[in-house]
Amino acid sequence: MRKFVSHFSAGSALVLLALSVAGRPVEAQTLNFGLRVIQAGIVSNLSDGSTIAFAADYVGGASTAQAVITYRGTTPTTINATITQVDLTGSTDFSIGGFPQVPFVLIPNQSFTVNVTFKPTASKIVSGKITFGYTEGLRTGQFALNLGGVAPELILSYVLPNGNSTPFANGDNVAFPTTNIDETAVTTIVVANRGSGPGVVNGISYSGDSAFLLAGVPAPPVTINPGSDLRFTVRYTPKLLDTVRGVVSVGLYERTILANVAGSGQGPLFTYEAIPDSTTVPITVNQLLLLADATVGEKSNLVVRVRNSGNFEGRIPVISVAGTGFSLDAPFVPLILAAGGVAQMTVTFTPTQPGRVQGRLRIGNDSFDLAANGLGSNLVYSYAAGSGSFTVTNGGTAVFSPVPVGQTGTLRFSLRNDGTVPTSVQSISVITTGTVFGISGLPVLPASIPSGGATAFDVTFTPSVAGLVTGSLKVDNQTFTLSGFANPPAALPSYSFSGSTGVQQALQQPAVGLALASKYDLALSGTLTLAFNSEVFANDPAVQFATGGRTVNFTIPAGQTQAVFPNGATSIRLQTGTVAGTLTLTPSFVSTDAGIVLTPTTPTVQNLTIAQSAPQLTNVALSAKTAAGFTLLVTGYATGRSLTQMDFTFTPTAGETVTTTKVTLNVDASFTAWYQGAASQTFGSLFSATIPFTLQGDVKNVTNVSDTVQSVSVTIANRLGTSASRSIDLR
Repeated sequence: MRKFVSHFSAGSALVLLALSVAGRPVEAQTLNFGLRVIQAGIVSNLSDGSTIAFAADYVGGASTAQAVITYRGTTPTTINATITQVDLTGSTDFSIGGFPQVPFVLIPNQSFTVNVTFKPTASKIVSGKITFGYTEGLRTGQFALNLGGVAPELILSYVLPNGNSTPFANGDNVAFPTTNIDETAVTTIVVANRGSGPGVVNGISYSGDSAFLLAGVPAPPVTINPGSDLRFTVRYTPKLLDTVRGVVSVGLYERTILANVAGSGQGPLFTYEAIPDSTTVPITVNQLLLLADATVGEKSNLVVRVRNSGNFEGRIPVISVAGTGFSLDAPFVPLILAAGGVAQMTVTFTPTQPGRVQGRLRIGNDSFDLAANGLGSNLVYSYAAGSGSFTVTNGGTAVFSPVPVGQTGTLRFSLRNDGTVPTSVQSISVITTGTVFGISGLPVLPASIPSGGATAFDVTFTPSVAGLVTGSLKVDNQTFTLSGFANPPAALPSYSFSGSTGVQQALQQPAVGLALASKYDLALSGTLTLAFNSEVFANDPAVQFATGGRTVNFTIPAGQTQAVFPNGATSIRLQTGTVAGTLTLTPSFVSTDAGIVLTPTTPTVQNLTIAQSAPQLTNVALSAKTAAGFTLLVTGYATGRSLTQMDFTFTPTAGETVTTTKVTLNVDASFTAWYQGAASQTFGSLFSATIPFTLQGDVKNVTNVSDTVQSVSVTIANRLGTSASRSIDLR
């Protein structure tokens, strides 16, 4: 008689399966009690000597668990068990209760519960042990559960800009050093965990003066592991010299810590006055300063005075003026003003052309807007497009309303003399490529425009390609940009797929094509995207185009309908993989020249389906053979990522006798672990299983016991069916 012992492995999961065709198994001594723990709603199975870990939220906070002990009973004769001991030893931070007074009797499948509470009195690591004594018939024994407890201890401190670290408690003050105006002092607040368990910060906030700002605050809640800390900063940037205050709030699990922050500013404070004539007028930063009107070629003046009203000397590194026609007579820079010191400067406006002129006066970090009117003739340019009217200046842009390719858009361009004297226009022209932009309805040139008068003409836009087109309009020495946008051409015709569709087999490479329903005038570029929706919650990396990846580019020449894929092919193959699901093909389209997206809002897609089915064998090979046994390598796939059984049928060598001719392996648990594991994700549903067999017994006409088997036939199965058989000769 021969005996087979089989060991099975699939992927990273290893399960030992023992098949005995002769003899009686030896009974193992086992603990007839089932141990479970229920902690935070999670149930876990335990064994004798296992540890229940507790993590309190804070010192003094309770953490609980329930240990459930179930007596399983013994067979073949069912007896009762008596619990003779439930003792707690170790740290007094642990307590137990909720169980019957010992001794008490348990019948088979009866349970009792021990409520375990951990309430730490300090933040150090503590341990304990619950010992259970029992009798079961004539048998006496013990089993135990270990207890471990940790708790956090969160300590707050702050680090001032000078580098000193200071612990603080609720209500303590954090005083910033006197800080220069507009400079920033930074204090770091540290929440350190000196305990043995993780601590939680539920929130960090600030209220008070806007000179203080929190930075580096993470989104709550934040867990701080033992030995680690959480850091964030309080930034103080004074805008005023006065003392300002605020409150930083740090919300811990069981309490909130408040830190009072305060700071004072130091530095100069510049105030300003304008003296347009003999009158002194206070002015503020960014205020508009109006200078008296001046005729072209003449001038007007404005005196501006700066005073240091702060508590420290101030440095003004720059004094400047910007704007056509504005000039400045000012002290040399850098200008140092002591507290209470005064300096003044004169802004002069000398217009070079009529109209309102704007400028800007800069004194250190402060600026003022300037405005003045130059007297004389002044042409104002504007255009009307669609329902709107817009003013445009030299170098500005006149924008047409969008028009489709091949049609013409028009804007009305106007010249209005808002000056005080007449003026004339000598020339008007457009600069463009081809005939995209044109002019019609021009006045007779040169055209005289009186004060308050106007003239106008039309500018046309006739695009030949889609997209943005620009040109130029010149009116004497003034230049304006013309900008028009051509809408895309007609909508894309409908399209359809050709080739494979519907249900497909695994491990195949079906081909698909794409074509428009009718010819299109523009050349098209596109991308065909392959998506995979798995029925069994697992992606299959093998699902991709034959060219690699899950996208492939194609083109459709102008005036044609057929999509052309790489290498000039009119179809593209894709791999179906080995996992049940739906393969979806979605195209996108864009015009090649203009870059216009033409993909429909709801594009038509092509779906290919890989159904769940009975598993398939791809190969059975002899991996190794010894005198006493052999090892088979079984490969295959299961589109539903499920395999429950393997059957091996042995054909003996002529003249030899094999008592066991068929071995059935229940592999459900092993393959469930394999397919649910991370290692299987890169293989779809493919598997490779190594099955070793050991033979025992006598031989007749062969040398080795392994030679008594001539061949082995293999089938695999799941709930959907059984694969075709594959055989291998061992001799």
